[in-house]
Amino acid sequence: MNPKTTIQWASPFSLGLVLALAFAALAGFLLVRWLGGRPIEPARRRGLLVLRMLILAVVGVILLNPVRVDETPGMVERPKVFYLVDTSQSMALGKGNTRWDQVVQTIRDAESTRDLRTGAQVSLFRFGNKLSAIDAPFWRPKVPLYSQGGGSGTVQAAEAPVAAEPVPAPTDADTLLSGSLEGLTNRFGQNPPQAVVVFSDGRARDAERSDVIAKAYGNMKIPVHVVPVGDEKVGGDIAVVSMVAPNLVRRSTQVAAQVYLRSYGYKGQRTELKIAAVGPDGKPGTVLSHVPIVLQDGLNSYPLTFMSGDQDIKIAALIDPQPGEISTSNNAFTADLSIDHTKIRVLYLEGSSERYVVRSGLFGLGGQQVKGAYSALQEALVQDPDVECTVVLPAGAGGDFSVLVRADERGRGLPETPSELFAYDAIILSNVPREALSDQHLGWVEEWIARRGGGLCMVGGPNSFASGSWNDTSVGKMLPVELSTDGRDWTDALTNVQPIVTKSTHPIWHISADDSQNRALLKTLPDFLGANHTGRLKSAAELLAKGSSTSAGDEAFPAIAVQPYGRGRTMVMTTAITRRWASDFTQKWGVNDARYYNKFWHNVVYWLTENSSIGRRRLLAETDKRLYRPGEPIAIQARTFDENAAPTLDYRVSVSIEPKSANDVTSDSSPLHRPTAAEKSSEGQGPFLPWGEEFDLTRGSAEKAYTTQLPIADGKALPTGVSLTQGLRIELTAYENNTQVDSTALEVQVLDDPSEQQNPMPDHDLLRRIAERSGGQVLKGPQDLSAMIEALPRVIGPPEIKRAPVWSRWWLLSLLIGLLTVEWVWRRRLGLA
Repeated sequence: MNPKTTIQWASPFSLGLVLALAFAALAGFLLVRWLGGRPIEPARRRGLLVLRMLILAVVGVILLNPVRVDETPGMVERPKVFYLVDTSQSMALGKGNTRWDQVVQTIRDAESTRDLRTGAQVSLFRFGNKLSAIDAPFWRPKVPLYSQGGGSGTVQAAEAPVAAEPVPAPTDADTLLSGSLEGLTNRFGQNPPQAVVVFSDGRARDAERSDVIAKAYGNMKIPVHVVPVGDEKVGGDIAVVSMVAPNLVRRSTQVAAQVYLRSYGYKGQRTELKIAAVGPDGKPGTVLSHVPIVLQDGLNSYPLTFMSGDQDIKIAALIDPQPGEISTSNNAFTADLSIDHTKIRVLYLEGSSERYVVRSGLFGLGGQQVKGAYSALQEALVQDPDVECTVVLPAGAGGDFSVLVRADERGRGLPETPSELFAYDAIILSNVPREALSDQHLGWVEEWIARRGGGLCMVGGPNSFASGSWNDTSVGKMLPVELSTDGRDWTDALTNVQPIVTKSTHPIWHISADDSQNRALLKTLPDFLGANHTGRLKSAAELLAKGSSTSAGDEAFPAIAVQPYGRGRTMVMTTAITRRWASDFTQKWGVNDARYYNKFWHNVVYWLTENSSIGRRRLLAETDKRLYRPGEPIAIQARTFDENAAPTLDYRVSVSIEPKSANDVTSDSSPLHRPTAAEKSSEGQGPFLPWGEEFDLTRGSAEKAYTTQLPIADGKALPTGVSLTQGLRIELTAYENNTQVDSTALEVQVLDDPSEQQNPMPDHDLLRRIAERSGGQVLKGPQDLSAMIEALPRVIGPPEIKRAPVWSRWWLLSLLIGLLTVEWVWRRRLGLA
């Protein structure tokens, strides 16, 4: 601060004394002058008189003692103010600007109008799960505001922050307002603040203690002012919290998704939950699936299914905004859906031996080609670049199935080892009798379908089903229909097949994307010239089409049926499918072509092989479920197989945990506790498992499996920045010595339902009570905040005063000596001295 300078007279004598002395001196001078008479002529010179008067004036000034006084104002003790900012998840709600954005803008506007040099000292604190200090002034323009996107909150920066400190964001899953106010007193130090300002929506879990805490602040004479944010005049909120769906799927397959919806304030209202494809502009486009729902308060889940397409897409689970909703930015949750282009390998056994000639070119002049009974189905399958079809035929003539050979390589036949068979995804048995497969092959097929997710399809013919002696075999046990006990179920009568299409069409019947067109074309399915009249449908099976023969008195029978079997899937089509028995089906079911026939078999293969990718693996892993809640353990089980597909425990299986999305990483630690029984590959600190840290699974000899359990945190003692609601990717790798044998990954979802989100409505009444009981005010905006801070008392210390005599200058003393010298010299020359 600049000092104030003044000149003061600090004579050692009082003014009365000085005047008395001056009067006495004058009287004495006059008396001497009267007694002595007039001075001689030289002494009356005017110049000498002026010189003596100057000397007297300088002496007079010195006797008056002028002093320069520099007064510096005392130090101003700036008032201390504590800002307590709510960073709980409810602060991320709001239309347009979120509640958090309102807080940031209020502080920014208030800080821009006050004097930062002489104004209050502001200390920043955040509260939610716990109280912690904020080092950076997060309201500065270069620090981005918080914005929501994709169903989860993120800090998106258009410009890099000024400081390196992490920018606070409303991500805490709990609000402990009373506990934070109580803990704030430990941060006061020797000089408590003059005021505390709480920026919050008032939604707190420990509201019952607020009155006691507020009164304690009032007793300490520290008012708690409040800045309420959020609109109280709203109806409630609906949020799509999560969507559990596979991120890698086959083309043209049915995808099952589970959508989790949290609702408050709209109980009993009807609406529609949808899954839609997200367009290039980021907006939802084609609706893939929808289901009507009745809203219930709290967290609820809803299953939806949709068909995957041919391309990778982004999907969104969304719900239409409701009247008066707090926020609409959380009404959608997006996920990526990628197409698995791994080759689907189909093993196709065809027992029919007919041949036919196909001519090409104009009038057939382009040449001819001899094709077999298998050609139509093989050509339909390989039109898809992701499908590979291996055809196996009887080598002998006249229906001799003792030797089977491949159509493309007659030196080879059926797979000779289980690992060779397990490398396929599905097997189709068409007009093939029981004798075509050895007992060993039957055992392999059952292992392949039941435990490794393969697909089995048997189609009709004189050598199929009971007519092919498949009764009392493992294959017959896996089929979705009972087989006739009399040993003959084939008839070559004209057969009509009627698809059964319900409201939710089975994926095999998704021939056209347009539902009405699809239903119409299914009615055009051609007749067949024969079918196996099997027995009744099994309890776990689903009937997709029923058949009826033109023979009088014949009852309807299952024509197409499907069922799950273990990890795999099985299907029967009791009509024959080769050209001899199904000429129109193989050649004319389409628009002047066989496009519907081709699409039908694509659907069949994709449905059968939906779980088949594990069949060719040497490391299989699974969790007990896909969705977990805080406090539950994730049970992991893994099995390994040697090069001959035999189970083994000779490998080492390591596991690491990674976040499903890099945007979920806000801490070095995952929300999982370290495994208690697993052998750790590194010695980490703390009870939580760091991201990417590997540990080995425990061998369990009884089940020939590797196991472990990873407990999920319960939310009470989470590391800073760790979120419970997030997707986890469990990566497993099998090693033989130090050589990697196989690897796989599992994805699970951890979904929390914190009290913070169960009721998103703001509670301004709580904030008003805190302000009232502590002696504070309800501040309605930046102007009120600035005015309150400016009105805080400032303590000014004593001023600093410096005094210096003005006459104590070398030039003034030199002038006096000079004048005296001149006067003496002058008098001497005049003979007066």
